[in-house]
Amino acid sequence: MKRTLTFWSLLVHLALSSQIPVTDVATNASIGMSNSQLMNINTQLQAVNTKLSRLINLMEKNNKEAIKSSNILKEELEAKKTAPNYVKLSTDVNRAVDLKSKILEAYHSSKQTVTALEFLNKEETDEFLSYTTNALVETGSLIKQCSDILHTKAIILPEERLKMVSGINRKLEGILDNLIAYYHKLSQINSLRKARRTLINLNIKQP
Repeated sequence: MKRTLTFWSLLVHLALSSQIPVTDVATNASIGMSNSQLMNINTQLQAVNTKLSRLINLMEKNNKEAIKSSNILKEELEAKKTAPNYVKLSTDVNRAVDLKSKILEAYHSSKQTVTALEFLNKEETDEFLSYTTNALVETGSLIKQCSDILHTKAIILPEERLKMVSGINRKLEGILDNLIAYYHKLSQINSLRKARRTLINLNIKQP
């Protein structure tokens, strides 16, 4: 009986002893697998960090470009609020000033001449004087518009300012042409009446 117990004890001891290496191998395999997974995770994290760094750099670059574009846009808008010198000194602006002077000259000379025409009636003279006064008022209004176009702080392209001044010039030219035409019309009427009166007087003096 004692021999039997000893034998079984020996078998149990051998069985327990044989399980230790198996457990160690399983543990080592598990640790190795965990290390491999950790390495993979670490590699993935490094890749993510690299992408994040690139993304951050790209965002910073885009932000700088956006700020730069914003500053440029602000400068362009400020520039559009002021007429450049090449607009203020342009042929169109000089033309407006010249037309104003010519209209004033035509106004004063025609007013003086027409009032002195002896063969025009009072109604004709008054109508002409009223017309020239309105022409002068309209000229002043157009010149003010021209000045406003040059000095307004509204956002207007230089080319648009020039087009607007050119449009004003066409109106000023119309005022000048009509004023001269009206004056010549009255002068012709006066000349015709004078010639007619002369002809009548000659007929009266004939025997």
